[in-house]
Amino acid sequence: MQIVPVPERVPAFELDPAMPSGALPIFGEYLDRIGRSAGDRRLLTWLFLAFGVAQFVTGAGVALPLGTLALAGSIEVWWFCHAYARVPETRLKREAFRQVDIAADGLVAAGRTVGVRLPDGRWLRVRLDEAYRLLVAGHRRVWLLGRGPKVFVGFSGVVRVRRARIHDTPPAGAVAIAAPPWSGSPRLDPVLSAHRRQIARELRATAAFLLVLAGFALWVRLDFPAVGWAAWPFAAGALLSAVAAVARSFAHGRPLPAEHWTELRAVLDGPVRMSRRGGAARLSGLTMLADGTVVGFRLPKADPSMAANIAATGRLWIAGVPKPGAAKTGVPGYPVLGTVWLG
Repeated sequence: MQIVPVPERVPAFELDPAMPSGALPIFGEYLDRIGRSAGDRRLLTWLFLAFGVAQFVTGAGVALPLGTLALAGSIEVWWFCHAYARVPETRLKREAFRQVDIAADGLVAAGRTVGVRLPDGRWLRVRLDEAYRLLVAGHRRVWLLGRGPKVFVGFSGVVRVRRARIHDTPPAGAVAIAAPPWSGSPRLDPVLSAHRRQIARELRATAAFLLVLAGFALWVRLDFPAVGWAAWPFAAGALLSAVAAVARSFAHGRPLPAEHWTELRAVLDGPVRMSRRGGAARLSGLTMLADGTVVGFRLPKADPSMAANIAATGRLWIAGVPKPGAAKTGVPGYPVLGTVWLG
């Protein structure tokens, strides 16, 4: 991993163009995990499909089986689109990233579609949320993986990639993107604030889906009493999870309250471990507080981008004053957030 300070005082993880993408520490393993997770979660579709067939066979009518199949189809389409946009094909793991520096007039946007002018004069088009648009505008470079009109795009400080296409012209109606103002305050950081708003939107979408599942379970309870014993607990669990997701979305919808970052040195006590499901990372180690006290830290379920930044830079950024217990951590100017336990 390379350590490139952008801005000058904040080192961050960077994709290394000198080695195949699948061999990059943390990044390669992360791709394997999310690919496997996407495949495993599609099993839910087959469970719903089998349940719908069972309803037909046992005479549960027509409406409920059709509703079950529609729900299964919706889940399958969502997972397919998610995997298509974010999981590179296996063959690309043998290729290396190519760094592309963006010229002063080479970055435009039309809504969520961002256009990047490539060195050969063509234009890369990729759909990005606000945080990633600000990230690209501030750091003025991306990494490309793949050849031909369809490629994947990597970014500074994060391990996630996005599928993109190369065109001869920029997006229609695109305008130039201005670099965001730099702020050393977690509360005023434009990239982190946009990232938190995106997390809040995703949590609300998750809550809506859970409410649909709860309603579906109640429908099953009424029209298919044979499985009523399982429908009530399922509906209750989905409803409680939806309430929790909404509560978390309100918390993420607000900026971090801290006014400054505290930079700590971090020494890992072992390799970063990726969970078998979901692509989360686990890491732990030692750090030193301002008074010279050496304490342990652990991130049991970290964003892989957070793990990559800590491993690459040896730094742990705490929002506010670090104290024993849970603390908010991130990387200033990057869409990377998490919770670390100190002590």
